[in-house]
Amino acid sequence: MIKTFLVVLSPDSNLTPSMLAEKAAQIGGIDYKETCYGLLVEGEEEKVRSVLEDLRALDPKKVFYKQRGYRIGDERICRAKRGGGPRPGYHMLSSEREVLKNVSKALEEEGKKVPSERPKTKLDVETLKRVIKEEGGKD
Repeated sequence: MIKTFLVVLSPDSNLTPSMLAEKAAQIGGIDYKETCYGLLVEGEEEKVRSVLEDLRALDPKKVFYKQRGYRIGDERICRAKRGGGPRPGYHMLSSEREVLKNVSKALEEEGKKVPSERPKTKLDVETLKRVIKEEGGKD
């Protein structure tokens, strides 16, 4: 079965869409199209998934992918056929792409020890009165 995926680079990645396209060309066996945010990859599901893993291996914490509902070149979303403007879903993809910086950062922090919070204790009344008095407050 033919599957189409979006390969999206985090904005803070050192890779470029051209680098992804070059790697996809080296692997072969799939159709691909370079975009401003990454790559469209299309082909037999097993081969595409293999290519996606190879692309992700280039920068595992900054290369993401998701399945796309339309094939490459589908006239229903072609801007030339629709009279211009952004394609359906572009604005959502644009906002998702901005979030990827935070996802990448979280993935890089994965496995690092998170400092535990101090246990919260109640402040007794006498301590509160003393603090207020020291700060110049009235009783």
